[in-house]
Amino acid sequence: MDEEKLISLIIERLTKREKARLNLLCQKNFVLTPVPDKRVFFDYHQIGLIQVPVQLIHDLYYFEKEPWIDWLLTGIYYQVQFVFDISEQTLAFIPWKMLTQWPLEFHINGEVVSACKKSTIKREDLLLLKEGSLLVKTNQQKITAEAYELIQRKKIKVTERIDESCIWGK
Repeated sequence: MDEEKLISLIIERLTKREKARLNLLCQKNFVLTPVPDKRVFFDYHQIGLIQVPVQLIHDLYYFEKEPWIDWLLTGIYYQVQFVFDISEQTLAFIPWKMLTQWPLEFHINGEVVSACKKSTIKREDLLLLKEGSLLVKTNQQKITAEAYELIQRKKIKVTERIDESCIWGK
């Protein structure tokens, strides 16, 4: 195989991977499902995890040596975009740093959960949020009038935490 053909095949494979999405069930009947094969990272750039248990989020945050955590960390290494489908009640269990700094995305009922590290949330911090998104903020964060206007126009739901800690984290 000549070099040009090989480059063409690689580009084709990477382009196909970039557009590919896979949804996986994390638990069934309250029991973790078997860990998927790591080879899925070669074919899928975005992986949605459905029914993500709080324990999995906790173990990931603390880098516990568990098969699912090893799998997730390998995926992050392969630059997979993980989307965790969580319930609204689970949101209180998500550490602030995971919301603001980790390469993960959280969704509630298909809507993106966003958070901002800044002490004052401005209009430009919210411009890329889609209509109906969920914004998590702490009670120490302020929202400018322009940002508040955008929140109302885009119907962004705002959830406020007392501080940056989650229920189990300090």
